[in-house]
Amino acid sequence: MWFEKSQVQQFFSMLADNFPDGEIVFNFRSRSDDTADAWTDMVPPEHLDAMRTAWAEALKDWWEKATQDQKDKLSAMITALKIPTKPNGKKWSDLEAWWNQLSDTEKEEAMVGIMTFLRGGVGLWGLEDASEFTKWDSRITVVDQLSMFKNIPRDSLSAEIRRAMDFSDEKGRSSIFHVRV
Repeated sequence: MWFEKSQVQQFFSMLADNFPDGEIVFNFRSRSDDTADAWTDMVPPEHLDAMRTAWAEALKDWWEKATQDQKDKLSAMITALKIPTKPNGKKWSDLEAWWNQLSDTEKEEAMVGIMTFLRGGVGLWGLEDASEFTKWDSRITVVDQLSMFKNIPRDSLSAEIRRAMDFSDEKGRSSIFHVRV
């Protein structure tokens, strides 16, 4: 998820070039996991405000350490978001005031945009099914695909962690792919 789709496609072709009949097992995000809604719907509603507040605090920590060039780029990216309300300046207090007046939906859109910016502009993307790899390169074949948390015991885990794992598996949010190149 930290690379552009074309980079991942190139990587798998390179594996097929250099390791014929090699196998690789890895986890992969679903395309349905591409929005802020995809992960906020796993959080109990009573915890959403605390999560958004913690996220804003983490961004403030980044802001305090960022160079002026990074701050200017983030400000420009925020201004380019489709959210109608824009910050009134480029200082942290301006961004904080802007954040505090956003609706929950706007905050989620802003979070996705800012996370993409912080990942160096790499947007979120994913695949629904391992068979999509076979369209990238005819040398790729699917050996298996299973839910991310399918065989992980949950007895000793907190209810919140179990809920997130169950939700991910039920919605097909993340899978383990096993392919041959």
